[in-house]
Amino acid sequence: MDEIKQEKARQVLSRNELQVSNLDHITRKITIIYLVLGLLWILLSDQALAALVQDPDTYHTLQTYKGWFYVLMTALVLYGLLHEQMKKLKNSRQKLLTSYEELESAYEELIAMEEELEHQYDTLKNKQEKLLETEEKYRLIVEGSNENIWDLNIKTGRMMFSRTKEMLGYSDDEISSTYEGWKALVHPEDILTVQKAEEQHIKGRVPYYYCEFRLKDKSGEYRWIQSRGKAACDGESNALRMAGSHLDVTEQKRMMMEMYDMAFYDKLTQLGNRSLFYDHLKKILSSHHRRKRRFALLIVDLDDFKRINDTRGHIVGDKMLQQVAQRLGDVTESGEMLARSGGDEFFILKPRIKSLEEVKNLAVEVLKTFETPFSIDESEFFISASIGIAVYPEDGEDRDTLIQHADVAMNEAKAGGKNKYRLFDHNIRERVASWMEKERGLRYAILREEFLVYYQPVLETATSKISGAEALVRWNHPEEGVLSPFHFIDIAEETGQIVSIGQWVMESVLKHHKEWRSQNDLPLMVSVNISPAQFKRHDLAEWIEDLTRKYDMKPEELQIEITETVAMENLEHSITVLEKIRKLGIKVALDDFGTGFSSLNYLRTLPLDVLKIDKSFIGHLGKDRKEAAIVRQIINMAHELELSVTAEGVEEKEQVEMLQRFGCDNLQGYYFYRPVPETSFRELL
Repeated sequence: MDEIKQEKARQVLSRNELQVSNLDHITRKITIIYLVLGLLWILLSDQALAALVQDPDTYHTLQTYKGWFYVLMTALVLYGLLHEQMKKLKNSRQKLLTSYEELESAYEELIAMEEELEHQYDTLKNKQEKLLETEEKYRLIVEGSNENIWDLNIKTGRMMFSRTKEMLGYSDDEISSTYEGWKALVHPEDILTVQKAEEQHIKGRVPYYYCEFRLKDKSGEYRWIQSRGKAACDGESNALRMAGSHLDVTEQKRMMMEMYDMAFYDKLTQLGNRSLFYDHLKKILSSHHRRKRRFALLIVDLDDFKRINDTRGHIVGDKMLQQVAQRLGDVTESGEMLARSGGDEFFILKPRIKSLEEVKNLAVEVLKTFETPFSIDESEFFISASIGIAVYPEDGEDRDTLIQHADVAMNEAKAGGKNKYRLFDHNIRERVASWMEKERGLRYAILREEFLVYYQPVLETATSKISGAEALVRWNHPEEGVLSPFHFIDIAEETGQIVSIGQWVMESVLKHHKEWRSQNDLPLMVSVNISPAQFKRHDLAEWIEDLTRKYDMKPEELQIEITETVAMENLEHSITVLEKIRKLGIKVALDDFGTGFSSLNYLRTLPLDVLKIDKSFIGHLGKDRKEAAIVRQIINMAHELELSVTAEGVEEKEQVEMLQRFGCDNLQGYYFYRPVPETSFRELL
């Protein structure tokens, strides 16, 4: 811009000089023309006039006129020439004045530009000084910092480190201070990740550079590094250099991996846990929904695994679970996911199935793995498994439905004799629908108080008189009538509603007993079953004590019944709770004796008052000598342990006679009475 203005000023000056030069030339030109014309007029006009005019007077007259004519003509010519030149001179003068004004303006602009240039020069000089000062400070900060700071000159590829080399165990000359030297330390699997992160920032897609990658230290191990930085660009957004810091996060990464393993992997079997399986199942559901593909979910549950834990201890049980996981891993193929759901249950996910035969073959292979005994601590154990199978999408289109249906199918396999697999089918679907309907009905039954308490009398063997009764719950279903526990107790236990039902039964029994005492002042023992969920309450004894006080019941006239399975689940808890209950004066009976796996040592340890022999033994009395011998020995053993014995399921006279001979204390069964409503039992009293 300044050069253009200077050139314009030069053109104005050049034009003015040219106009002055032209004026001198014109003056000379007019003078020469006037002289030439005058000479030609003098020389030629006289000769022409002499040739034309002979008369001297006329000649002299015309000679005079000729002079005047010459003067007039030359005056006109001179006027015309001078007028034209004056006009041009005037125009040139005007242009000259204009040019002078432009020149003055250009000069002023030049002065202003010079001042601006001087100001810019001063500013640039100050900036240079500050830049030098800043670079010096930056150098001192980097060299004196305890942090791992890096600086990369993108154009030259030079890279400066403050402590990164030291952090990795290298001396300064062992690693080149270049981008390529640093890049050579990056784990091959992380190179593309680092380059992509750099590119994202340099192209302005992210405000800061951030990346986590691995660098090789001097020992050959890789350390996790967290790198942050920012690029400096020129006026055209081209990156010139980038600087940032390195942070060693190896320990944090290790802790995160441990936390991840704890959150998503089973520590005992090293398999994925329920959370990881759910996450994988979610992805499979999304993928197969879009592509209209089928897959199968298998739930593998060990049969009677609790028996191993109870009889041989949890250490043996844990080792067995590890071997089971290994065997299941051997039969699952690549792409199939195996996970431990919890306890003794495993998940297998088989994606992309073409037919049910593939799923059945896998289930058969799984069952075959249990045919070989498990060798643990120089002992061999046999155990089987039950498998439930649900197929997407016909057996469910969401996670919970598929798992629920596979679980239902697995329970069907157990109910069918165990060591089997079952596919979820239409019939099971109907049973599930019925199960769900009853579950909803149970919730309403609690609110509407649709439950009833039936009582089955217990007779003293020696006198055949009623000495007590067992309280049994019934559901007065609004459509199906009175239902026994067989139709709803499993649902109630699985959904947790058994706790509310059990509380209602206990309070109803004590209320009824109070009414009986007011009408017939006879001592009567009433027995109430305690569910597994109720027995887990640590305040069970306190709760029962409060109820006995509320209904003014003598503790010695109340008996609670628990099964062997409940008592054995947590022996220490069972002993503590039962001792508290017995200290209140309440009797404790072990129900269904003979159907579980308790040892005689446990029987001796548990604080009990009554042993109730299961009806499965009583039913064969008189038909099987072995069964009779077992019952007699149970009675003798119980008496040796100072326990009273009650025989359940007595239905024949021969059974009564044999139990009398064996010295059984009390009898209970259809031979005497079926369970009856409370009003009918009151009439019996």
